[in-house]
Amino acid sequence: MIERVPAFGGCVHGFTDRLGGVSEGRHASLNLGRRWGDDPEAVAENYRRVAAAAGFRVEALRQVRQVHGKAVLRARDVKADSEADALWVHRDDGPLVAGVLTADCVPILLRDAAGTVAAAVHSGWKGTVADIAGATVGVLAEYVAPARMLAAIGPCIEVEAFEVGEEVAAQFPAEFVRREGTRRPHVDLVAMVRGQLLAAGVPAGAISRVGGCTFSDPSRYFSYRRDGAGIGQMLAFIGLG
Repeated sequence: MIERVPAFGGCVHGFTDRLGGVSEGRHASLNLGRRWGDDPEAVAENYRRVAAAAGFRVEALRQVRQVHGKAVLRARDVKADSEADALWVHRDDGPLVAGVLTADCVPILLRDAAGTVAAAVHSGWKGTVADIAGATVGVLAEYVAPARMLAAIGPCIEVEAFEVGEEVAAQFPAEFVRREGTRRPHVDLVAMVRGQLLAAGVPAGAISRVGGCTFSDPSRYFSYRRDGAGIGQMLAFIGLG
């Protein structure tokens, strides 16, 4: 149900997979996306199960409409019409939990070792091009030096499965585009996000990789690229209260 980051210690956090919920059909079973045709009562029960397993109150979770951009918003400031792709919390915000949804895009969790600030980031290919990971580190750096931060890259589509057109490949540095042995270019989002975290000042040894390729493991993960629109979504979440 929840994949955790050993280096993050006891703070509330994790990346969900698709196991352990009550949704049925193509949403089976731990779907946390509310916009894709699943039974709302099933989704609500899935959230209750995640919150109970992780040790937070469902009411403390803050989410936002994700738009594949690079806006970074403090969780306490979320409104009904807020749009962003990263949410962050400060320990003074109390028990709030920041969460983002993915189903192939790269989920990133950030925190500092002392538990001062933390963030959940949704980095799709457009957000990766825009360097939302670096932007989020920059916001947290107002409180904690990047050299003191920990980061985790969660389950997402990996390079072997992420085939793109030339128009998309052209937006990425050549070092993250694989062309050998493939009919079309493949982009390594994980490597690029890791590079962005490093460039922002997060130490290499402080960056963890959690989970596997969403596309390649249908028994464990939802994948938009594999199954199309309307598939379920997974949650990456973190809190300090």
